[in-house]
Amino acid sequence: MRKSCGALGRVRNLGFCGVCASAKIEGEDVNTNVRAIMPGLVLFGNLGRDGGGHASESGSHGQQTRQAILAQALKIAAREGLAALTIGRLAKELRMSKSGLFAHFHSKQALELATVEKAGEVFADAVLRPAQAGREGIERLWNLCDLWLVHVERRVFPGAYFFTGAFFEYADRPGPIAGAISRVAREWFNTLKKAVQEAQQQREIDPDAEAKQVAWELNGRLVGAYWAHLVEGGGCRREARAALLGRLLELATDEIPAS
Repeated sequence: MRKSCGALGRVRNLGFCGVCASAKIEGEDVNTNVRAIMPGLVLFGNLGRDGGGHASESGSHGQQTRQAILAQALKIAAREGLAALTIGRLAKELRMSKSGLFAHFHSKQALELATVEKAGEVFADAVLRPAQAGREGIERLWNLCDLWLVHVERRVFPGAYFFTGAFFEYADRPGPIAGAISRVAREWFNTLKKAVQEAQQQREIDPDAEAKQVAWELNGRLVGAYWAHLVEGGGCRREARAALLGRLLELATDEIPAS
């Protein structure tokens, strides 16, 4: 089976859908796999849920208050960075007493750490988890790249801080905040690398390609697309997907199993 009928054909189809979506996002007519996940994403994730998707009965009021604090903290940090978070500012914006807010987060560092962890959950809900819905191989790899771009385009975070800005700010620092940010970055990169390896195991990507190098390259193109998105005021959507699609087409194998 030739490339155009196998992995390459699937990448072309996926790429076509992604490019079409990029043209429609301005009109809110999203036509990619993100359509299936957006209704489940309230502002900054499903902030009021417990592990079963429902507020727990014990301590539910305190948990709801904590989640409301984190939602506001996430808004501030996404736009202005973690340094902008203070107990006093949050208390004022949420119309709470400082002592009441302090009861949930006993230090600025604890507040920052909880905010980073919540941002990680939101990113996973928007990108990592829905990407797993696609089949292993080049389809899942494309889903990861496409959903990453969609989370930028749909402003899942209302600013550029999480996680690109945060990573560059904290990457070479010690401490728990830097560690939490690095863990999110590693989880993303390792997921991308694993998707490349799975595509190689499915014989849909050149087995001689270095998976780590391919993952770095794709991640670099995504970060570059984000940079262009900010510089151009939201443009470059088609160009970003076309560049990613072109690289996947280069990596796609000439023959794959008929299945």
